[in-house]
Formats: sequence, structure tokens, C-alpha cells
Amino acid sequence: MRALFVVPLVLVACNSGGMTSASDGTGTTTTETGAATEAGPSTGATMSTGDGTTTSAATSETGTPTVTGAPTDTGAPTDSEGPESGIPVGHCGARTGTYFAADSWIYQDVSNAPVRPDSDAMTGWLEANGGWGNDDTFQIDTSFVILEADANTPRVTRTPNDPVPYGSDCDPGVQVPVPDGGRIEGQADYVCPGRVEGDYEGDCHLVAVDFDAGFLYESFRATYVDGEYYTECDVAWDLSLDVWGQPPAPGSTLPPVEARQWGIGRDCTGPDAAGFPIAPLLFTIGDVMSGKVQHAIRFALPNDRMQRAPTEGDEGPVYVWPATHAGGPQAYDPAAPIYGSRWRLRADFDPASRGLDPDNPIVQAVVWGLKHHGMLLADGGNITLMAENSDGCGTAWEDLWGRQGSRVLNGIQPTDFEVIDVGGSEHGYDCVRNPARQ
Repeated sequence: MRALFVVPLVLVACNSGGMTSASDGTGTTTTETGAATEAGPSTGATMSTGDGTTTSAATSETGTPTVTGAPTDTGAPTDSEGPESGIPVGHCGARTGTYFAADSWIYQDVSNAPVRPDSDAMTGWLEANGGWGNDDTFQIDTSFVILEADANTPRVTRTPNDPVPYGSDCDPGVQVPVPDGGRIEGQADYVCPGRVEGDYEGDCHLVAVDFDAGFLYESFRATYVDGEYYTECDVAWDLSLDVWGQPPAPGSTLPPVEARQWGIGRDCTGPDAAGFPIAPLLFTIGDVMSGKVQHAIRFALPNDRMQRAPTEGDEGPVYVWPATHAGGPQAYDPAAPIYGSRWRLRADFDPASRGLDPDNPIVQAVVWGLKHHGMLLADGGNITLMAENSDGCGTAWEDLWGRQGSRVLNGIQPTDFEVIDVGGSEHGYDCVRNPARQ
């Protein structure tokens, strides 16, 4: 294997207060679905409730954080089933550790995992039906921001004045941290255009992690302005809990929902349409600087290129473990890609054969990650891969990806991937929340 290239640049860690500058604008997102509104009833609170006012006290939640130590340059770890000694996490990837346990599906090495029997049919179907979004461009979206919080970070709960209904799949009464100077996805601050009036303009995710308390907070169509917090869905992930368990056996049929749960809950959505945690699936400047992306990567496809159901007479929309939900897929074809599916770049993939620069650090780190950990189909949208914004990181994406900009990986085709077998599919919008999270 070609030696990995580690960029001789210093990664500057940001403070926990977040950033003040706007998106670097290199990967304009056009996500289509976000959190779906069709869902079943919520059963039980997972967080303490509030009256909608801002507080400066920490929440009462407890958990065991998985991050240890100060920002560290660990170099490129050796190949293994999971992270050898922690990976870049948090804003800029400036800390070392993992969000969830190191043996979680997020960090699983799937380079030898079995593929679905219809893997070739699925990748071939996508290639024959338009390929990736944005005119079949394998592009990187850098609009997400991972904020960092601590016990002193102000917390807010949803205002009773929000004109938009709250998702019943989501966690009630979450006290969401809003670090000073922070911002939501794609914006320079916490204001989602038109959101206060109830307009639907952009996904406007808010992502904040409190490593000390051991919680990751993620919100959909969030706005914090004039002392009021608006949100359509909040989820607080306890980083000490593995609420997914082991994957189903390849080719197996899933048991009834009452017999087996995972994630937010069967048929339950969240800020991520598939029900995934977002932050652990974003690759960061720190990931690239380490030489390898050592976790699965979040990716999106246009809704008309994802499977609603095998035929129009079948129930849907379908998804596979570890997803818990499908947003708004539209294709009726048994070969169309399925929400939650994990795609692994073929072991013999040669970047140069697709016109990529094999010496580019992003190409090296991401290609390694796609071969070992793959990418997970998480949402509907036109920009394929998801990375964290680089503002305030010391090293910017523009410093690394060269003339092609956010299209530095463009040329990779659907048929360059294999789709991992994680058992049978589930379907529906009838959310039954996971009691392990309550």
C-alpha cells in the first residue's frame, strides 16, 4: 500500500466556545429531507425538562465521557478492528478519543465484512440512474460545525412560542447547550433564516458535545435568537451507552420491534433522517491530519435515488441497521440504495485510475477510511460526503484539497463500492422509542 502522507502543518485547537466566522463556502449543502415529521408517539423523557428560558447551570445528566487527554497529534495508527488509542474528535478533531465506545459500529473495520448478495445490482442501479447528486459529483459538504460545551455553557429549552410542531420521535425537554460565539449548520450564528416565522429554509442543524458530561446534543432546524430557542427535533446522545448492540447476522430477517430495539428506536427519526448521531460520522481536519479517517462517514443521495420499497405495492420506506428510519426516499425498485446501508470502497480501488491525486492528504485519508470503515447512507441531499467546517482550525480545507476544491474526490463512482450485508430491512414511520435510552 502506498505510504500515507501526513501534512507537516500544525493543527490549532479552538476553544470550547465555538466559532464566529461563517462557513468556508466550499461545499454548499442542498439537503432535502432532514428529520421526517411522520412518526409515532414518544414514550418517556430522556432529559430533564425546562420552561424555555436560558440557564447557565449544567444539566443533571451523568455519563462516562470517552474522550481523554488534551489535543494530541497521534500520527497514523495501525490497522485494527477499532481505533488503536483514540482518534481525532470534537471541533477540528483537536481532541483524541472516541464519541461512543471504541467497539461501536461507528469505528468498526468493515474491510473484510461480507457484502450483500445484491451489492453489485445496487451500486450498478445508482450509477445507471444518475449517480451521486449534483450532476453525479462526488463532492464534500463542509457546512456542519461541532461546537464544544462544558458545565458553564448556557443551556436552553424549546420556546413555547415555536410555530412549528416538535417531532414526536425526538427527546422531550432537552437542555441544549449554546456556546457563546457558536453557530448552526450553514450560518454565521444561531439564526436559521425564516425559522422564527415557521418557514422551512435549510436544515440548520445545531451540533454540540459536552465531553465532560458525556453527552452529544444534536438539533434539527434550530434557531436561538432574542433569548428564545426554536427547534423541530432535539436528541441527546448518552456517550456511555451502546444503544445499537451487535448488527443482525448477514442475510437474517429482523425480529419484531418488541423483541429488538436499537438507536433512537425502531422507525424513529432524529436530527439525522436515518436516526444516526451526526458528529461521529463527520470527518474533520484532525482526521485528515492524522493520515486516516478511522470511522464511518455520513453520506447523502437524492431522494429519487433511494429505495422507498421494492415495488409500489410493498410497505415502506425501508431502511437497514444501524439506521432507525428512512426520510423521504422515492424509488420503487429492489436494487435502489437503502437508507442506512454501509458502502465500502473496493480494496483494489486506485485513486489515480479515477483521476484523483494520490498524494493529496484528503484523498489518502478519506480513501483509506472508505476502504476500512465505509460510508453510511444517512439523508437525502445533493452533496455526497459530510465533513466538519474548518473555520478556526489553523489549517483550512482550502489549504489541503488543491485546485479541485470540495470536488477533490470527484471521479469515484458508485460501482467502486461494495454494500455491506447487515441483515434484513425494516420499514415504516411508526416510531417505538428504544427503552434503553429512557
